[in-house]
Amino acid sequence: MTIEQANQYFAALPDGFASTEQLRAAFTAPVQKVQFVGVAGTAGKTVTARLLAAILHAQGIHAGLYHAGCRPLSERICIDDAPVDEGLLALTADALSAAEALPQDAAELAAAANCFGAAGCTLAVVELPDAGLAEALPGMPVCAVTSVGPDGVSRSVERLAALAAGVMRKESICVTAPEQPKSVLSELIVAAGKCGCELVVPDPEDITFLEAEKFASKVDYGGYTVPLAFLGRHAAGSAAMAVELSLALCRKGFDVTDDAILEGLAAVENRSSIRVISQRPLIILDACRTPQQAAALLRVLNMAKVRHMSAIIGLAEEEGAEAFFSALETGLTPEEQKKDKSTMPGMSENPFDKVYLVTPAGGDDEMTARLTEKAKYHFDAEMCTSIAEAVELAHANTRRGLLVCGGEAAALEAAELLVNN
Repeated sequence: MTIEQANQYFAALPDGFASTEQLRAAFTAPVQKVQFVGVAGTAGKTVTARLLAAILHAQGIHAGLYHAGCRPLSERICIDDAPVDEGLLALTADALSAAEALPQDAAELAAAANCFGAAGCTLAVVELPDAGLAEALPGMPVCAVTSVGPDGVSRSVERLAALAAGVMRKESICVTAPEQPKSVLSELIVAAGKCGCELVVPDPEDITFLEAEKFASKVDYGGYTVPLAFLGRHAAGSAAMAVELSLALCRKGFDVTDDAILEGLAAVENRSSIRVISQRPLIILDACRTPQQAAALLRVLNMAKVRHMSAIIGLAEEEGAEAFFSALETGLTPEEQKKDKSTMPGMSENPFDKVYLVTPAGGDDEMTARLTEKAKYHFDAEMCTSIAEAVELAHANTRRGLLVCGGEAAALEAAELLVNN
């Protein structure tokens, strides 16, 4: 295969579940020599994994990194802070395509692991959209469970926490996010106790904000000073997790110095799923698609005192949309809204003058029409036939700023359009 064919092969694979035995059978022999750090959770997986990988690179540890997501797989697998060799990934795709077919998440993880094994990596940091896949990985001295919150479907946060805890294993160290909901933390404590895994929880009181600008801040965590790309405790929590993961690796025999931690944290330019591609006018792309992520985004915008923006939203699923719109309006998750009876739909002050609903690639226009009607309870909302049309209308409506959110597919499509223009 060419690299283009390899990317297309993985993108065309169906969703589904693979057994531990199926995934292990797809691993090549060199994978057994790689130690993995699995990263599970609802929000913050990408930034936590990226920060830890940057620290390992600064230390000079031969390490791999795999991100889940919508971009071509060749852009989401890195070795030593550089994209994976295209020839290596193409050969890996050839081998996997000739064996028993795997669902997309499992196939991508198998491809990444096989590339890391072939490259002789000592460590590999891997995002796990399905924490159950972690059981197939050969060695995992350290793992992580990032922030757990509503995922937009009808599962309780307790159930989501129990699923994320699937990343844990006996005698490993699991680092979780500070300020997890009490019900989530309780589930993680029980799960860690059952499997004999040590649970490390960063102390929120150790996080100190030193200075802040409109879309940046500097935070101290336990003596480690971290420059953050965005305001808010969510980004600070991810940095705290990366520090604790590094210290956990030290306890497991890996040499990670304080200097490497500081250098790695400072080296990662975009430390969040939020991407600011322009300050004047303000243009923000965010892959957020869950109520928890929407609430975190709104809090950042409110802290920066942003107002009179337009928003383009490209949700790929209808389930959970009402909770997403409500969180993007109020900054409150569904659980917080139940406690705060003062919030009425459409009555909260927020940064958005106008909201445009679009259908992401491969989506359903009829679903987007239904989503638009739901959005009207919270915003001045309108449906557009394309992201290009939405960008044009948003530009005409306001020059104060633009947000594109609702999923990685919409954000990537908008990024290409905005960069070209």
